[in-house]
This record gives sequence, C-alpha cells and structure tokens, in this order.
Amino acid sequence: MSDTPYSANIRFFELLQRDKAQSTTIKIFRDGAQVVPTSGKYTLQKPSGENIVLDATCNIDGDGTCSITHTKTQLPNTLVLGEGYMQLWTLTISGTEYTFRRMVSLVLQKLFPVISDTDLTAVYSNLDASRPSSLSSYQKYIDDAWYTILRKIRGQGKGFEYLVTSPSAFYESHRHLALYLIFRDFHSALAQSNGRFLDLANEHNQAFHMEFSAISFIYDEDHDNVPDDADVRTRGTPTVFTSRPGSYGRTRYRRYR
Repeated sequence: MSDTPYSANIRFFELLQRDKAQSTTIKIFRDGAQVVPTSGKYTLQKPSGENIVLDATCNIDGDGTCSITHTKTQLPNTLVLGEGYMQLWTLTISGTEYTFRRMVSLVLQKLFPVISDTDLTAVYSNLDASRPSSLSSYQKYIDDAWYTILRKIRGQGKGFEYLVTSPSAFYESHRHLALYLIFRDFHSALAQSNGRFLDLANEHNQAFHMEFSAISFIYDEDHDNVPDDADVRTRGTPTVFTSRPGSYGRTRYRRYR
C-alpha cells in the first residue's frame, strides 16, 4: 500500500447533542507524534447517507487538532435520534488526502463520569504522595477507564450509554478500573515480575469485572429524557431462565425519534 497508515485518535463513538451548538474534533498520529494536516474538509451524514454538512473547511490549530463547529440549526430537533450518523474527515497530509470515518450517535444528553481523584484517594490516602512528578492528577487514568467502560457498555450488550439516567451506577466499576490502570502502571515502571503494585492491580481488575457484570441502572428507553421507571432497574447482561422471565429486563436495541 502506498498510503501511510496514520492513526486517528477515535476512542469511542462521537456523541452530538440535538438542537445544540457544539464543536467536534479529531487528532491524527504517526510515529508517536501528532500530525499537522495542511488542510481538511468535514462531512456529516445521516443514516440514509444524506448530507447534513458537506465539505466544510476544518479549523486546524498549531498542534494539528482538526475541529469543526456545528450550529444549532444544523442539528435541529426534527432529526431522528439514535445511531447510524457518520463523520467523514478528509485531511491533506504531506500532499495526500486521507479520509477518516467516525460513527456518530445523535442524542439528547451525554453520559458523564462521576469519579475524580478524591474518590481514588478515599481508598488509598497515600496516592497523592505516590503520584509521579510528571502528573498533576490521575485524570488520564480516569479518562482511559471511562472510555473503556463506554466501549464495554455497547460491546457487551448493555444498551446505549447515553440513555442511562443514573450515572452513579458505574461509580464502583469506574473507580476499580482506574485504580487497576494506576497500579498496573506503577508495577510496570518497577520492571518486576511481582510485588505489591501487581497484587493491587489484580485485585482491582477482578473487582472491576465483578462490579461491571452486576451493574443495574435506570434507563430512558423511549428517549424522551425522562427515566422509564425510577423504581425499576435494567441489567445489561442478560440472564437465561428455563422457567419464567427474570425480574430484570434486557436492554433492547432500538431507533428513537
């Protein structure tokens, strides 16, 4: 292949909120460094393939981050909510055009995390003193854990994360996964085959999987920004019953209007 395989930093579906002005960005990497395109065009397509935005000129900052700003009128409340939208970023790099695709969900609300450094130090009070001098916080681990959870929500059939109205349901699993990433990194830096950090990493990794598999949350299945029933919990991982259905329903994949 003659084209250089550049990497687009796409960690998850892009979520665009309907009836709201907002920006969207993309970063391209190669050989451990961010690439600075010389120019770029942006297209946003409906699930039908019809263009909402066609070949809009991207803004490219000095670091190479490409961005576009959607106006409120470009994403009106008449658009169908849900899946199947797609971004096309056509960027010129070293004289060659590359098109990077990213799937988009059109939503009413986004799901945001609920943990911070204080939730980590509540478990290990010496984490602040243990933090490498190159870091001002553990935010990068928290973010990495959060995007991992978002991918798992979809990948393991737990539904669409933006329809969850109880973000606190992910508190324990998010905290365990962040601590796992932190202690695994600490252990890696020591270049040892075993040790306390590895033990802690394994402990939190096991706890994460247990907590994640047991998650139940309040869901907005009809996408009207109102919980379906605040007294009913939805479990993402289905259970098979040989006699009668269980008390928890399985999230169904649907399109919403």
